[in-house]
Amino acid sequence: SSGINAEWPLRPGKEQRLDIMDKAKGDYIIQIEKTNNFQHDYYLETWPSLLNQMQKVEENRVDELGSLLKQKCVLHKNTLPQVEQCIDNMIATCENISSTQDSDLLMEERTMANYPPDHEFIEFGAKPPSNFSTNPSMRKTKKEKSTDCDSALIPLL
Repeated sequence: SSGINAEWPLRPGKEQRLDIMDKAKGDYIIQIEKTNNFQHDYYLETWPSLLNQMQKVEENRVDELGSLLKQKCVLHKNTLPQVEQCIDNMIATCENISSTQDSDLLMEERTMANYPPDHEFIEFGAKPPSNFSTNPSMRKTKKEKSTDCDSALIPLL
């Protein structure tokens, strides 16, 4: 009531409005204080706590990823000597390939095949040569001959 002139009589509605205004002003001050307290709690406690938790999660993620990568590297490192040995063997084998020797072996294999003997003229009624068989069971069928040839083949690399 500091701004109210004493010579003017207060109307009943004016005093009531001043009371409402003072109450609203007090409520406003309380709400500002609550808001400021909430803001301080949020920025000084809640947010830093949240950031700390996020940082811990990120650190755990990075640690776990590092551990997995390390395990992968150890597995590769342990396997590498075997792979390297295989590659060295492949290189040595490639260096030892002799095209001349390989082609000679192939030609030798092909030329050592059992060829049938030359046909000889036999006079009718003459005695057949000693290597000639008249017994049908001694003659080989086409299937038997092809089986013999197949088993004589050497697989090539």
